[in-house]
Amino acid sequence: MDPNLAFVLPAASAPLRAIVEGLHQQYPELRLTIVDGNSHLALEAADVVLLASGTATLEAALYKKPMVISYKVPWLTAQIMKRQGYLPYVGLPNILSGRFVVPELLQDDATPEALARETLLQLNDQGNIAFLYEHFTRMHETLKCNTAQLAADVVVDLMRTRGLV
Repeated sequence: MDPNLAFVLPAASAPLRAIVEGLHQQYPELRLTIVDGNSHLALEAADVVLLASGTATLEAALYKKPMVISYKVPWLTAQIMKRQGYLPYVGLPNILSGRFVVPELLQDDATPEALARETLLQLNDQGNIAFLYEHFTRMHETLKCNTAQLAADVVVDLMRTRGLV
């Protein structure tokens, strides 16, 4: 293992923290810092992120971070999803991009070796890091909107249609 690598894991709860601390005792050579919550601080500080599919992937994209997305669902659920013909990707950055911009390791592909390999690739590929930073910056700009103004416009339009203004 590269001695320069350090890991940060934001624990969502005290019971989860206890589980991770117990696992970490089995691998004391691993430079791991466990923090209580503070996932946004961990994202901000990270050079690369390994995370489960969900809204955290969008948060990582908004922080302009290279990432590896992983997820496992029960076998039957995976079979049903395959038959339904859902999108070929599950991560929000890929869905919003309409293509794979970050790797997804799902189901049986989500082995420790594959996760480590893909995460190290994301960490060390400077060209990809620059591409993702620009891509996620454009995505961020696209998603930005003045929600207060949009809500006010809807209220005013509704009031007008009801003759209140």
